[in-house]
Amino acid sequence: MKPRTILLSLMSYLAVTATAIAAPEYSVDHGSYNFGTVTQGKKVQHSFTIKNNGDATLQIKQLTASCGCTAATPSASSIAPGKSAEIKVVFDSTNFSGKVQKTVAMTTNAGKNPNYTFTMEGIVAEELQATPRQISLGTMKAGVPREVTVTVRNNGSTMHRLISATANSNSLQITPKIPKQNIKPGESGTVELTIASRSEARILSGYLHIVTDNPQKKEITIPIYGSAAK
Repeated sequence: MKPRTILLSLMSYLAVTATAIAAPEYSVDHGSYNFGTVTQGKKVQHSFTIKNNGDATLQIKQLTASCGCTAATPSASSIAPGKSAEIKVVFDSTNFSGKVQKTVAMTTNAGKNPNYTFTMEGIVAEELQATPRQISLGTMKAGVPREVTVTVRNNGSTMHRLISATANSNSLQITPKIPKQNIKPGESGTVELTIASRSEARILSGYLHIVTDNPQKKEITIPIYGSAAK
C-alpha cells in the first residue's frame, strides 16, 4: 500500500474514532431542593443548574413534571461543551397541604446517563386549617342530639372571615352555628354543630360546608359519618 493511501486511511480512521468518542455529558449542582414551609396557595420557584462536561452539544429533549401543579422550563435546550443552563421549576401549592414532594424528569442526549430527575419538597401549611378534617359520630340513638365543635385556625398573615356554615344530609339533622366569624392571624374560630339522627336512618352521613373569604380556599368541606343504634 502506498504511503499516501496509508496516511489517508489513518486520517479517516482517526476522524471516525474522534466522532464516535465525542459525546455530551452533564453534571447537576444540587438536584434536590427543600423549600421548607410555605402557606397554601404560594408558588414556589427554584432554578437548578446543569453543566455540559462533555465535548459535544448537550440537548435537553424533554422535561416532564410529576403533575400539572409543577412547570419546568430550561433557559436553553442546547448547551455547548463547558457551558451551563438553568432549569426553572415552579410549584403551585394551591391544592396541597402537609408534606409534599414533586419531581421533574429530564431526558437528554447524554451518552452515559441520558435521564435525570429533579426533586422539590417541603411542607404546605393551610392558611385556614380545619380540625377535625372529618367527623366520626360512632353510634347514635335517634332523638339524642350530639354537640360537635370544628376549629378553624388562621395560619396566615391577614385576618380572615368565616362567612357561613351549612350542612346537607338525608340521614342527619345538622344545625351549624358560628360564634366568632373574624379570625386574626394565629387565632382560631369555631363552628358549633348540633347533630341528631333521623329515626328512619341506618347509615349516617352528611357534609359540613364552611364558606370563607380566603381566595385560595373559599369553602372547607368536612364529611360527617356514623351509624344508627339498633
